[in-house]
Amino acid sequence: MSVVALSEGTFTVDLSKKLIPFNRESDSLNERKGSLLIEICPFLIISNEGLIILDTGLGKKTVNGEFQIIENLSRAGINSTDINFVLLSHLHHDHAGGICYEENGIMNPMFPNAQYVFQKEELNDALKDGNPKSFNHQKLEFLSHWKNSHAIESNTQLTPEIYCEVSGGHTEHHQVFWIKVSENEKYFFGGDVLPQGSQLIRKFIAKYDYDGKRAADLRIEFGKKCAEENVTLLFFHSPEKKNSKVKFNEGRFELIANS
Repeated sequence: MSVVALSEGTFTVDLSKKLIPFNRESDSLNERKGSLLIEICPFLIISNEGLIILDTGLGKKTVNGEFQIIENLSRAGINSTDINFVLLSHLHHDHAGGICYEENGIMNPMFPNAQYVFQKEELNDALKDGNPKSFNHQKLEFLSHWKNSHAIESNTQLTPEIYCEVSGGHTEHHQVFWIKVSENEKYFFGGDVLPQGSQLIRKFIAKYDYDGKRAADLRIEFGKKCAEENVTLLFFHSPEKKNSKVKFNEGRFELIANS
């Protein structure tokens, strides 16, 4: 497979939207009432058209002082300067926190040679939103002025391999990505519309979504399409399976291991 998971770790989150690190060996979810267990997991896709990052995560550092996403890439033999595309599903801080970093009072791109791709209206809405729990406005201001930022409007065939589809649902201008590495290797990244495989199995309407009903309907729509076209789904927030193919039989989804 041409995909690498770049996990920043496991966390719990509650209605306050605060992410608290979760150690599977020493922490208990029962002690964190009202909290959801999530992963923060950007992805790298190695394609014929270059190296693609799908969402950037929190931009958190390790105990060694290195950015987790950079350390993860290094393990795969890849430098931050090698990345060609950064595709952003939306701009909540847990998905876009790694777009840049501050050093000596100056914001610098995490991936200096990459084209940063996002929906123009997603950025406009995020800059208007005054909630610091959802957005890092300093980083979004950087994104709005960075020379390699590529603000798109509506569905876009970015390259022959990369298709950006506006979904809405989680945020009004949230987008998902369809990436075709080859005829036999296709990927779907649903951001926070389809962040965990379990959300295909357990149908629900989430209160944290901009349009919960639309997001719920889209999960079914995208899941069916992935099943029909043999597409691998990538899950940003899944503490278990980071990627999976899916079957749809008799009105039910089944996650299946990639061969």
